[in-house]
Amino acid sequence: MGIFDRIILALFTAASAAVALALVVMAAGGWLAPLHWLQDVLGVDNGRWAVGILAGLWLVVSLRFLAFGSRRDRPEQALIHDTAMGEVRIALSAVENLVIKAAKGIRGVRDVKAKVYKSEGSIGVRLRAVVSPEVNVPETSRAIQQAVTDYTKNVVGVDVTEVKVVVQNITNEARRSRVE
Repeated sequence: MGIFDRIILALFTAASAAVALALVVMAAGGWLAPLHWLQDVLGVDNGRWAVGILAGLWLVVSLRFLAFGSRRDRPEQALIHDTAMGEVRIALSAVENLVIKAAKGIRGVRDVKAKVYKSEGSIGVRLRAVVSPEVNVPETSRAIQQAVTDYTKNVVGVDVTEVKVVVQNITNEARRSRVE
């Protein structure tokens, strides 16, 4: 669900809560003005159109969120191995950590960020690396690709179809994570 849908969901939920609260108060007999107002609005053509359009939008948004809630086709965020004793799942975040470890083991690699994605029976890897200026970048990139492919195959048991390396920076300084 994207940011737009999250904003619409928040607004929709707040509006639904307000309408529910108003209906509870009206049902208790404590506030009948909205019922009289709605009766007056529905008595004119423009009012009926406005209420109809608003109710139609409410229905569309409701159906959209109902569809979001009932979807089962969410992509797996894990690699699944079936064994004689049962199913083994390896989270893609765990594979990302392995990939980072393999890439950082290459001489001249200062920092690495990895993204692992599933690809028809195998995985793909996207790396953003910071390397030292004293290394040959093409050779270091090939070494990273080979190390990541071999290490992932040996540890996880899954083929790596591609390893895309982007050298983001060439510097002597290793990037340090901020601790807050």
